[in-house]
Amino acid sequence: MAARLVKTGVSVGMPELRRRDAGAIRRTRQILLIEDEAVAGQTLSQSLQGLGMACRWVSTFEEALVVWKEMSYDAVITDIMLDTGKPDGLEILRKIEQAGMPSPVVVISAFADQTRVKEALNHGAAYLLEKPFSTSDLKRVLERLWEEPKGLIGARERALNQATLTNKECEVARLLLKGLSTQEMARLTGNSEKTLKQHISTIYEKCGVSSRTEFFHYIFPT
Repeated sequence: MAARLVKTGVSVGMPELRRRDAGAIRRTRQILLIEDEAVAGQTLSQSLQGLGMACRWVSTFEEALVVWKEMSYDAVITDIMLDTGKPDGLEILRKIEQAGMPSPVVVISAFADQTRVKEALNHGAAYLLEKPFSTSDLKRVLERLWEEPKGLIGARERALNQATLTNKECEVARLLLKGLSTQEMARLTGNSEKTLKQHISTIYEKCGVSSRTEFFHYIFPT
């Protein structure tokens, strides 16, 4: 007879316990942390491990390019500015975007730089955290990202394809869904606000909507 654990009126067989233990191991989240400041990197890495996550910490752009190809990560956390004094975090985002990696990217920065923030969002960053932030802040962000349906990006792209949007219109549509203003989108795309408004009008017409709210619900119906 299988051994049983009885607690508060619940019986659990040993095979079931083994399955749960194995499931718990499989569910360990793998995090790639890119942070060039030693103290910040060590502290954040230990905090993530304390939350039950496995953290691979690297400090340079070159190391990051190697390790993110070695395995699948549940999330990438990167500083925008690394020790070169250049926005290498943005370059990492571009590489991840080009490779089609599904990992959500959380960008961290010691200062609010609107231009770089918008560029990070435009290249696929899921969230931006401004330093200093607490472990609980980061945990909340990661859990929110993981709780979102994994098919959201696929659903968005399918909806855009079904609307027969051009590549340029798709680019504008993605920025619309991020909540950027017409002025911000014009700066990011290198177009005039007048041209952006024309693109938006065409997008709405093709999707059969008349506002940003209606467009959002068209892409992500509830």
